[in-house]
Amino acid sequence: MRLFLLEVKRIIKSRRTLVMLAAALLMSVVMAYLPISFESINRPGENGEVIELDGLQAIKFKREYYKKVAGDITPQRLAEALRTYQFWVKEYGTLEDVPLDIYIENIMAVRPMLKGLTEAFANPKTGAAADLMEIAPDEAEQHFYEKCASHLDDIMNLEQSEYPTAGVFAADKYANVAKPFYLYYGMSRDAFDYTTLYILVLSVFCVAIAAPTFANEYQTGSDSILRCTKYGRIKLAVMRILAVYAIFTVVFLVGMSVHLAVLDFAFGTDCLKTSFQMLFSVINLPGMNLGQLQMVIVLAGLLSVFATVSFTLFLSAGCKDSVTVLLIAVIELFLPIFAYSAFAEASWIGTVMPSSGIGMQNNFLYQLYNFNFLHIGKMSFWTPYVIVVSAAAELPIFLCLAVRSYCRHQVV
Repeated sequence: MRLFLLEVKRIIKSRRTLVMLAAALLMSVVMAYLPISFESINRPGENGEVIELDGLQAIKFKREYYKKVAGDITPQRLAEALRTYQFWVKEYGTLEDVPLDIYIENIMAVRPMLKGLTEAFANPKTGAAADLMEIAPDEAEQHFYEKCASHLDDIMNLEQSEYPTAGVFAADKYANVAKPFYLYYGMSRDAFDYTTLYILVLSVFCVAIAAPTFANEYQTGSDSILRCTKYGRIKLAVMRILAVYAIFTVVFLVGMSVHLAVLDFAFGTDCLKTSFQMLFSVINLPGMNLGQLQMVIVLAGLLSVFATVSFTLFLSAGCKDSVTVLLIAVIELFLPIFAYSAFAEASWIGTVMPSSGIGMQNNFLYQLYNFNFLHIGKMSFWTPYVIVVSAAAELPIFLCLAVRSYCRHQVV
Protein backbone atom coordinates (compact mmCIF):
# COMPACT_ATOMS: atom_id res chain seq x y z
CA MET A 1 0.00 0.00 0.00
CA ARG A 2 2.85 2.37 0.83
CA LEU A 3 4.40 1.81 -2.60
CA PHE A 4 1.01 2.45 -4.22
CA LEU A 5 0.57 5.74 -2.35
CA LEU A 6 4.09 6.82 -3.24
CA GLU A 7 3.35 6.20 -6.93
CA VAL A 8 0.11 8.18 -6.71
CA LYS A 9 1.99 11.02 -5.04
CA ARG A 10 4.73 10.89 -7.69
CA ILE A 11 2.19 11.25 -10.52
CA ILE A 12 0.14 13.94 -8.80
CA LYS A 13 3.19 16.06 -7.92
CA SER A 14 3.97 16.64 -11.59
CA ARG A 15 3.00 20.18 -12.60
CA ARG A 16 2.00 18.98 -16.05
CA THR A 17 -0.30 16.37 -14.53
CA LEU A 18 -1.94 18.90 -12.22
CA VAL A 19 -2.54 21.30 -15.10
CA MET A 20 -4.12 18.59 -17.26
CA LEU A 21 -6.29 17.27 -14.43
CA ALA A 22 -7.52 20.79 -13.67
CA ALA A 23 -8.21 21.34 -17.38
CA ALA A 24 -10.13 18.06 -17.55
CA LEU A 25 -12.41 19.13 -14.69
CA LEU A 26 -12.87 22.61 -16.16
CA MET A 27 -13.82 21.14 -19.53
CA SER A 28 -16.55 19.09 -17.84
CA VAL A 29 -18.41 22.34 -17.10
CA VAL A 30 -17.59 23.94 -20.45
CA MET A 31 -18.78 20.92 -22.43
CA ALA A 32 -22.01 20.89 -20.43
CA TYR A 33 -22.60 24.63 -20.85
CA LEU A 34 -22.26 24.64 -24.65
CA PRO A 35 -25.42 22.61 -25.49
CA ILE A 36 -27.32 24.63 -22.90
CA SER A 37 -26.25 27.87 -24.57
CA PHE A 38 -27.42 26.58 -27.98
CA GLU A 39 -31.04 26.26 -26.82
CA SER A 40 -33.39 28.91 -28.20
CA ILE A 41 -37.08 29.44 -28.90
CA ASN A 42 -39.39 32.21 -30.09
CA ARG A 43 -42.63 33.01 -28.34
CA PRO A 44 -45.23 35.71 -28.96
CA GLY A 45 -45.18 38.73 -26.70
CA GLU A 46 -47.42 41.72 -26.22
CA ASN A 47 -48.61 43.73 -29.23
CA GLY A 48 -47.69 40.92 -31.62
CA GLU A 49 -43.95 41.17 -31.00
CA VAL A 50 -41.75 38.07 -31.06
CA ILE A 51 -39.63 37.38 -27.99
CA GLU A 52 -36.54 35.22 -28.47
CA LEU A 53 -35.42 33.16 -25.48
CA ASP A 54 -31.94 31.64 -25.25
CA GLY A 55 -30.04 29.35 -22.93
CA LEU A 56 -31.60 28.60 -19.56
CA GLN A 57 -34.59 30.87 -20.24
CA ALA A 58 -35.44 28.84 -23.36
CA ILE A 59 -35.02 25.57 -21.48
CA LYS A 60 -37.23 26.77 -18.63
CA PHE A 61 -39.95 27.81 -21.08
CA LYS A 62 -39.76 24.46 -22.88
CA ARG A 63 -39.88 22.46 -19.65
CA GLU A 64 -43.11 24.14 -18.60
CA TYR A 65 -44.58 24.13 -22.09
CA TYR A 66 -44.00 20.46 -22.92
CA LYS A 67 -45.02 19.22 -19.48
CA LYS A 68 -48.65 19.12 -20.60
CA VAL A 69 -47.98 16.57 -23.36
CA ALA A 70 -45.57 14.32 -21.45
CA GLY A 71 -46.48 10.67 -21.14
CA ASP A 72 -46.79 7.41 -23.04
CA ILE A 73 -47.02 7.75 -26.81
CA THR A 74 -50.12 5.67 -27.26
CA PRO A 75 -51.62 5.22 -30.74
CA GLN A 76 -54.68 7.17 -29.61
CA ARG A 77 -52.60 10.18 -28.53
CA LEU A 78 -50.64 10.02 -31.76
CA ALA A 79 -53.79 10.04 -33.87
CA GLU A 80 -55.23 12.97 -31.94
CA ALA A 81 -51.99 14.91 -32.30
CA LEU A 82 -51.95 14.21 -36.03
CA ARG A 83 -55.55 15.42 -36.41
CA THR A 84 -54.64 18.65 -34.60
CA TYR A 85 -51.61 19.18 -36.82
CA GLN A 86 -53.48 18.49 -40.05
CA PHE A 87 -56.43 20.72 -39.05
CA TRP A 88 -54.31 23.83 -38.50
CA VAL A 89 -52.05 23.27 -41.49
CA LYS A 90 -55.11 22.91 -43.74
CA GLU A 91 -56.58 26.02 -42.13
CA TYR A 92 -53.62 28.18 -43.19
CA GLY A 93 -52.40 26.31 -46.28
CA THR A 94 -48.86 25.40 -45.20
CA LEU A 95 -47.04 24.98 -41.91
CA GLU A 96 -44.93 28.09 -42.62
CA ASP A 97 -48.07 30.20 -42.94
CA VAL A 98 -49.44 29.30 -39.51
CA PRO A 99 -49.16 32.37 -37.20
CA LEU A 100 -46.65 32.03 -34.39
CA ASP A 101 -49.22 32.27 -31.61
CA ILE A 102 -51.40 29.59 -33.23
CA TYR A 103 -48.34 27.42 -33.87
CA ILE A 104 -47.16 27.61 -30.25
CA GLU A 105 -50.63 27.10 -28.81
CA ASN A 106 -51.71 24.16 -30.97
CA ILE A 107 -48.90 22.60 -33.03
CA MET A 108 -45.50 22.99 -31.40
CA ALA A 109 -46.35 20.77 -28.45
CA VAL A 110 -47.29 17.80 -30.62
CA ARG A 111 -44.41 18.05 -33.10
CA PRO A 112 -42.01 15.81 -31.08
CA MET A 113 -44.70 13.11 -31.00
CA LEU A 114 -45.23 13.26 -34.74
CA LYS A 115 -41.56 12.88 -35.64
CA GLY A 116 -41.88 9.12 -35.39
CA LEU A 117 -44.85 9.00 -37.75
CA THR A 118 -42.84 10.25 -40.73
CA GLU A 119 -40.36 7.42 -40.12
CA ALA A 120 -42.85 4.65 -39.44
CA PHE A 121 -44.84 5.42 -42.59
CA ALA A 122 -41.77 5.92 -44.78
CA ASN A 123 -41.60 4.53 -48.32
CA PRO A 124 -40.67 0.83 -47.93
CA LYS A 125 -38.62 0.80 -51.14
CA THR A 126 -36.59 3.99 -50.71
CA GLY A 127 -36.81 4.71 -46.98
CA ALA A 128 -37.93 8.30 -47.73
CA ALA A 129 -39.90 9.88 -44.89
CA ALA A 130 -43.65 10.28 -45.29
CA ASP A 131 -45.49 13.61 -45.36
CA LEU A 132 -47.58 14.16 -42.23
CA MET A 133 -50.41 15.55 -44.31
CA GLU A 134 -50.65 12.27 -46.25
CA ILE A 135 -50.92 9.97 -43.22
CA ALA A 136 -54.45 9.01 -42.17
CA PRO A 137 -54.98 9.50 -38.41
CA ASP A 138 -57.02 6.28 -38.21
CA GLU A 139 -54.16 4.39 -39.86
CA ALA A 140 -51.71 5.84 -37.34
CA GLU A 141 -53.99 4.87 -34.46
CA GLN A 142 -54.35 1.28 -35.61
CA HIS A 143 -50.91 0.41 -36.95
CA PHE A 144 -48.21 2.80 -35.65
CA TYR A 145 -46.11 0.29 -33.72
CA GLU A 146 -46.62 -2.36 -36.38
CA LYS A 147 -45.37 0.15 -38.94
CA CYS A 148 -42.30 0.82 -36.80
CA ALA A 149 -41.37 -2.87 -36.86
CA SER A 150 -42.05 -3.20 -40.58
CA HIS A 151 -40.01 -0.04 -41.30
CA LEU A 152 -37.10 -1.57 -39.41
CA ASP A 153 -37.38 -4.68 -41.60
CA ASP A 154 -37.42 -2.46 -44.70
CA ILE A 155 -34.28 -0.62 -43.57
CA MET A 156 -32.45 -3.85 -42.84
CA ASN A 157 -33.45 -5.21 -46.24
CA LEU A 158 -32.09 -2.06 -47.87
CA GLU A 159 -28.84 -1.86 -45.91
CA GLN A 160 -28.08 -5.49 -45.03
CA SER A 161 -29.72 -7.40 -47.86
CA GLU A 162 -26.75 -9.78 -48.19
CA TYR A 163 -26.73 -10.65 -44.49
CA PRO A 164 -30.12 -11.94 -43.30
CA THR A 165 -28.68 -12.71 -39.85
CA ALA A 166 -28.34 -8.96 -39.26
CA GLY A 167 -32.05 -8.49 -39.97
CA VAL A 168 -32.97 -11.34 -37.62
CA PHE A 169 -30.81 -9.85 -34.85
CA ALA A 170 -32.34 -6.39 -35.33
CA ALA A 171 -35.90 -7.73 -35.29
CA ASP A 172 -35.27 -9.75 -32.10
CA LYS A 173 -33.55 -6.80 -30.42
CA TYR A 174 -36.36 -4.40 -31.36
CA ALA A 175 -39.02 -6.80 -30.09
CA ASN A 176 -37.62 -6.28 -26.57
CA VAL A 177 -37.98 -2.48 -26.72
CA ALA A 178 -40.68 -1.29 -24.31
CA LYS A 179 -43.81 0.06 -26.01
CA PRO A 180 -45.56 2.43 -25.98
CA PHE A 181 -42.67 4.84 -26.04
CA TYR A 182 -42.45 7.51 -23.36
CA LEU A 183 -41.82 11.17 -24.13
CA TYR A 184 -40.93 14.10 -21.93
CA TYR A 185 -39.37 16.61 -24.27
CA GLY A 186 -36.23 18.27 -22.95
CA MET A 187 -32.64 17.16 -23.39
CA SER A 188 -31.35 17.65 -26.92
CA ARG A 189 -29.17 15.42 -29.06
CA ASP A 190 -26.49 18.11 -28.81
CA ALA A 191 -26.19 17.39 -25.10
CA PHE A 192 -25.33 13.75 -25.77
CA ASP A 193 -22.94 14.73 -28.56
CA TYR A 194 -21.02 16.97 -26.18
CA THR A 195 -20.94 14.23 -23.56
CA THR A 196 -19.20 11.91 -26.01
CA LEU A 197 -16.91 14.77 -27.08
CA TYR A 198 -15.98 15.33 -23.44
CA ILE A 199 -15.01 11.65 -23.18
CA LEU A 200 -12.66 12.22 -26.12
CA VAL A 201 -11.13 15.21 -24.32
CA LEU A 202 -10.66 13.12 -21.17
CA SER A 203 -9.01 10.40 -23.26
CA VAL A 204 -6.45 12.85 -24.63
CA PHE A 205 -5.56 14.02 -21.12
CA CYS A 206 -5.34 10.46 -19.79
CA VAL A 207 -3.07 9.34 -22.63
CA ALA A 208 -0.82 12.36 -22.11
CA ILE A 209 -0.52 11.64 -18.38
CA ALA A 210 0.02 7.89 -18.85
CA ALA A 211 2.65 8.17 -21.59
CA PRO A 212 5.67 8.93 -19.30
CA THR A 213 4.77 6.29 -16.69
CA PHE A 214 7.68 3.97 -17.56
CA ALA A 215 9.43 5.69 -20.46
CA ASN A 216 10.29 8.80 -18.45
CA GLU A 217 12.23 6.70 -15.93
CA TYR A 218 14.14 5.12 -18.79
CA GLN A 219 15.15 8.56 -20.06
CA THR A 220 16.35 9.88 -16.69
CA GLY A 221 18.12 6.64 -15.80
CA SER A 222 16.35 6.37 -12.44
CA ASP A 223 14.78 3.11 -13.54
CA SER A 224 18.20 1.41 -13.36
CA ILE A 225 18.33 2.20 -9.64
CA LEU A 226 14.72 1.25 -8.95
CA ARG A 227 15.21 -2.17 -10.55
CA CYS A 228 17.81 -3.01 -7.93
CA THR A 229 15.41 -2.49 -5.02
CA LYS A 230 13.42 -5.21 -3.29
CA TYR A 231 10.20 -4.51 -5.22
CA GLY A 232 11.84 -3.12 -8.33
CA ARG A 233 10.24 -5.22 -11.04
CA ILE A 234 6.79 -6.87 -11.05
CA LYS A 235 5.47 -5.22 -7.91
CA LEU A 236 6.71 -1.78 -8.95
CA ALA A 237 5.15 -2.17 -12.39
CA VAL A 238 1.83 -3.30 -10.92
CA MET A 239 1.77 -0.48 -8.35
CA ARG A 240 2.48 2.11 -11.05
CA ILE A 241 -0.33 0.76 -13.19
CA LEU A 242 -2.75 0.69 -10.25
CA ALA A 243 -1.79 4.25 -9.33
CA VAL A 244 -2.42 5.45 -12.88
CA TYR A 245 -5.81 3.76 -13.02
CA ALA A 246 -6.83 4.99 -9.58
CA ILE A 247 -6.15 8.60 -10.60
CA PHE A 248 -7.89 8.21 -13.95
CA THR A 249 -10.92 6.52 -12.40
CA VAL A 250 -11.40 9.35 -9.91
CA VAL A 251 -10.88 12.06 -12.53
CA PHE A 252 -13.16 10.37 -15.06
CA LEU A 253 -15.99 9.74 -12.60
CA VAL A 254 -15.75 13.19 -11.01
CA GLY A 255 -15.56 14.92 -14.40
CA MET A 256 -18.49 12.95 -15.82
CA SER A 257 -20.52 13.44 -12.64
CA VAL A 258 -20.05 17.21 -12.79
CA HIS A 259 -20.78 17.25 -16.52
CA LEU A 260 -24.00 15.23 -16.23
CA ALA A 261 -25.09 17.07 -13.08
CA VAL A 262 -24.90 20.41 -14.94
CA LEU A 263 -26.87 19.00 -17.88
CA ASP A 264 -29.51 17.31 -15.72
CA PHE A 265 -29.93 20.40 -13.55
CA ALA A 266 -30.46 22.59 -16.62
CA PHE A 267 -32.72 20.30 -18.64
CA GLY A 268 -34.40 18.62 -15.68
CA THR A 269 -34.42 14.98 -14.69
CA ASP A 270 -37.97 14.34 -15.93
CA CYS A 271 -36.78 14.18 -19.54
CA LEU A 272 -34.44 11.31 -18.66
CA LYS A 273 -37.49 9.02 -18.64
CA THR A 274 -37.88 9.61 -22.39
CA SER A 275 -37.45 6.52 -24.55
CA PHE A 276 -34.26 6.32 -26.60
CA GLN A 277 -36.41 6.05 -29.75
CA MET A 278 -38.16 9.40 -29.18
CA LEU A 279 -34.90 11.38 -29.24
CA PHE A 280 -33.19 9.58 -32.09
CA SER A 281 -35.21 7.21 -34.30
CA VAL A 282 -38.33 5.17 -33.59
CA ILE A 283 -36.63 2.08 -35.01
CA ASN A 284 -33.48 2.27 -32.87
CA LEU A 285 -32.56 -1.03 -31.24
CA PRO A 286 -31.56 -0.12 -27.64
CA GLY A 287 -34.35 -0.68 -25.14
CA MET A 288 -33.49 2.08 -22.69
CA ASN A 289 -34.44 5.59 -21.65
CA LEU A 290 -32.20 8.67 -21.72
CA GLY A 291 -31.17 8.29 -18.09
CA GLN A 292 -30.00 4.75 -18.76
CA LEU A 293 -28.32 5.97 -21.94
CA GLN A 294 -26.24 8.43 -19.92
CA MET A 295 -25.02 5.61 -17.67
CA VAL A 296 -24.25 3.34 -20.61
CA ILE A 297 -22.24 6.09 -22.33
CA VAL A 298 -20.27 6.70 -19.13
CA LEU A 299 -19.49 3.02 -18.56
CA ALA A 300 -18.63 2.34 -22.21
CA GLY A 301 -16.51 5.49 -22.26
CA LEU A 302 -14.68 4.46 -19.09
CA LEU A 303 -13.99 1.02 -20.56
CA SER A 304 -12.66 2.51 -23.80
CA VAL A 305 -10.48 5.02 -21.92
CA PHE A 306 -9.09 2.23 -19.75
CA ALA A 307 -8.33 0.09 -22.81
CA THR A 308 -6.61 3.05 -24.50
CA VAL A 309 -4.58 3.78 -21.39
CA SER A 310 -3.56 0.11 -21.13
CA PHE A 311 -2.23 0.30 -24.68
CA THR A 312 -0.39 3.52 -23.78
CA LEU A 313 1.19 1.84 -20.73
CA PHE A 314 2.30 -1.04 -22.91
CA LEU A 315 3.99 1.44 -25.24
CA SER A 316 5.52 3.29 -22.28
CA ALA A 317 7.03 0.06 -20.96
CA GLY A 318 8.52 -0.82 -24.33
CA CYS A 319 9.72 2.53 -25.71
CA LYS A 320 12.79 4.45 -24.59
CA ASP A 321 11.28 7.93 -24.51
CA SER A 322 7.89 9.40 -23.66
CA VAL A 323 7.63 11.49 -26.83
CA THR A 324 7.53 8.35 -28.99
CA VAL A 325 4.97 6.82 -26.66
CA LEU A 326 2.75 9.89 -26.80
CA LEU A 327 2.97 10.13 -30.58
CA ILE A 328 1.99 6.49 -31.17
CA ALA A 329 -0.73 6.59 -28.50
CA VAL A 330 -2.33 9.73 -29.97
CA ILE A 331 -2.27 8.16 -33.45
CA GLU A 332 -4.03 5.08 -32.05
CA LEU A 333 -6.54 7.29 -30.24
CA PHE A 334 -7.58 9.12 -33.41
CA LEU A 335 -7.14 6.25 -35.87
CA PRO A 336 -10.76 4.97 -35.49
CA ILE A 337 -12.01 8.48 -36.31
CA PHE A 338 -9.90 8.60 -39.47
CA ALA A 339 -10.87 5.04 -40.39
CA TYR A 340 -14.57 5.81 -40.12
CA SER A 341 -14.13 8.93 -42.25
CA ALA A 342 -12.05 7.08 -44.84
CA PHE A 343 -14.42 4.14 -45.24
CA ALA A 344 -17.59 6.22 -44.64
CA GLU A 345 -18.91 3.27 -42.61
CA ALA A 346 -18.01 0.98 -39.74
CA SER A 347 -15.02 -1.27 -40.36
CA TRP A 348 -13.11 -3.83 -38.34
CA ILE A 349 -10.04 -1.60 -38.06
CA GLY A 350 -12.12 1.23 -36.66
CA THR A 351 -14.14 -0.95 -34.30
CA VAL A 352 -11.77 -3.40 -32.59
CA MET A 353 -9.10 -0.92 -31.52
CA PRO A 354 -8.89 0.11 -27.83
CA SER A 355 -10.19 3.61 -28.58
CA SER A 356 -12.95 2.56 -30.99
CA GLY A 357 -15.73 3.69 -28.66
CA ILE A 358 -14.26 7.19 -28.45
CA GLY A 359 -14.42 9.83 -31.13
CA MET A 360 -16.80 11.65 -33.42
CA GLN A 361 -19.05 9.81 -35.90
CA ASN A 362 -17.52 6.51 -34.81
CA ASN A 363 -18.20 6.83 -31.09
CA PHE A 364 -20.26 4.42 -29.01
CA LEU A 365 -23.37 6.60 -28.99
CA TYR A 366 -23.47 6.86 -32.79
CA GLN A 367 -23.03 3.11 -33.09
CA LEU A 368 -25.96 2.59 -30.73
CA TYR A 369 -28.42 4.49 -32.88
CA ASN A 370 -27.03 3.46 -36.25
CA PHE A 371 -27.47 0.08 -37.91
CA ASN A 372 -23.84 -0.82 -38.44
CA PHE A 373 -22.88 -4.48 -38.57
CA LEU A 374 -19.59 -6.26 -39.16
CA HIS A 375 -19.57 -9.63 -40.85
CA ILE A 376 -17.58 -12.84 -40.82
CA GLY A 377 -18.95 -15.15 -43.46
CA LYS A 378 -22.70 -15.12 -42.95
CA MET A 379 -22.42 -14.10 -39.30
CA SER A 380 -23.24 -10.50 -38.36
CA PHE A 381 -22.08 -8.57 -35.30
CA TRP A 382 -23.63 -5.29 -34.10
CA THR A 383 -20.82 -2.73 -33.71
CA PRO A 384 -21.64 -1.60 -30.11
CA TYR A 385 -21.14 -5.20 -28.99
CA VAL A 386 -17.89 -5.46 -30.95
CA ILE A 387 -16.57 -2.24 -29.37
CA VAL A 388 -17.35 -3.34 -25.81
CA VAL A 389 -16.06 -6.90 -26.19
CA SER A 390 -12.87 -5.74 -27.92
CA ALA A 391 -12.10 -3.11 -25.26
CA ALA A 392 -12.83 -5.57 -22.43
CA ALA A 393 -10.45 -8.11 -23.97
CA GLU A 394 -7.68 -5.62 -24.81
CA LEU A 395 -7.63 -4.03 -21.35
CA PRO A 396 -6.07 -7.00 -19.48
CA ILE A 397 -4.03 -8.13 -22.49
CA PHE A 398 -2.15 -4.85 -22.84
CA LEU A 399 -1.74 -4.53 -19.06
CA CYS A 400 -0.11 -7.97 -18.89
CA LEU A 401 2.07 -7.08 -21.86
CA ALA A 402 3.05 -3.82 -20.16
CA VAL A 403 4.19 -5.64 -16.99
CA ARG A 404 6.03 -8.27 -19.03
CA SER A 405 7.68 -5.64 -21.22
CA TYR A 406 8.79 -3.63 -18.20
CA CYS A 407 10.26 -6.67 -16.44
CA ARG A 408 12.14 -7.69 -19.59
CA HIS A 409 13.43 -4.20 -20.32
CA GLN A 410 17.20 -4.11 -20.74
CA VAL A 411 19.18 -1.03 -19.79
CA VAL A 412 21.51 -0.04 -22.63
